[in-house]
Amino acid sequence: MVQWMRWGLIMASGLALFPLIILDVVIGAYRVNPIVALKAIIDGIDPVFGVPHDTYLVIWQIRLPETLASLLLGASLASAGAMLQGILRNPLASTYTLGVSAAAGFGAAVAILLGAGYVVRYYLPVITEPYLVIIGAFIAASIAALLVYFLSFIKGASPVTIILAGVAVMFVFSTGTSLIQYFSGNPDVSHAIVMWMLGSVTNVTLNYIPYMSLSLLAIPYYVLISWRLNALNLGDDVAHSLGVNVRNTRLAVMLVTAFQAAAVISFVGLVGFIDLVIPNIMRILIGNDNRYLVPASALMGADVAVLADVVSKALVPPYVIPIGVVLSMIGAPYLLAIVISRGTQYGYE
Repeated sequence: MVQWMRWGLIMASGLALFPLIILDVVIGAYRVNPIVALKAIIDGIDPVFGVPHDTYLVIWQIRLPETLASLLLGASLASAGAMLQGILRNPLASTYTLGVSAAAGFGAAVAILLGAGYVVRYYLPVITEPYLVIIGAFIAASIAALLVYFLSFIKGASPVTIILAGVAVMFVFSTGTSLIQYFSGNPDVSHAIVMWMLGSVTNVTLNYIPYMSLSLLAIPYYVLISWRLNALNLGDDVAHSLGVNVRNTRLAVMLVTAFQAAAVISFVGLVGFIDLVIPNIMRILIGNDNRYLVPASALMGADVAVLADVVSKALVPPYVIPIGVVLSMIGAPYLLAIVISRGTQYGYE
């Protein structure tokens, strides 16, 4: 694909965000006119239109936080998935297969269990339960990334070894989460863990958005080191001959993607497939050059996540389906289609 076509696709993905954001803000049990929604958003910055208070509250306290969370979730996970697939040269690499998501689920489960007990309630009153879940998920996800690389480092940190270590870590943390649910003895705790693992943006508030936005800082870093990542696409030996420290680059990118994914997963729960599917689609459309692949994946991931939030509210109104379920409904058929259509021929060229 020629350069102008790549930039055109990137610009189209960016421009598509604006109508999707407006659509997501106006759709829901409480219908809002798009013009009124825009006025309400402006009123939050400078109250010049005097939008009715109930409409203002719906937009700023419910709809806008959900939309922004979906956007950040999609951009962060898709760019992280593109990086993991690139440095490991494996189209199935993702935060799930590396155990980061499963670890975040385990950390959240531990936090939910502690939040329901006396330790937090009486001895740590400054840590409310939502933030305890966020902290627990983030710490566990970070530990998982370090553990995966440590296990693979023992055997040389090859792409295949890292994937196998990630799968092993994923099963360990998944088993831990299941044991917590089984032995908690509290139906409310089990229900809270299940709902968190479904992945939902309905509990996100505007206070969370600045913290989630920190995950986007990784994207300029990926673009800055894109020449190293492009060299890794050619193989470890070629990259080493071009002056790239393969081991350190792979470790740095793995840790950054883990922190990036944890920064959003910690607030919305487990959301899969977007970091697996979107990079694969964009790599087919735009190629392996990370100068274009990273921003293209981020913007397309944001588009798809916001669209999934629209579908979650429009599918069976007035109920809201968790966004993680909607993305799984989209991602699983696509993954099966790729496997059936390409089989063993699917990979990097």
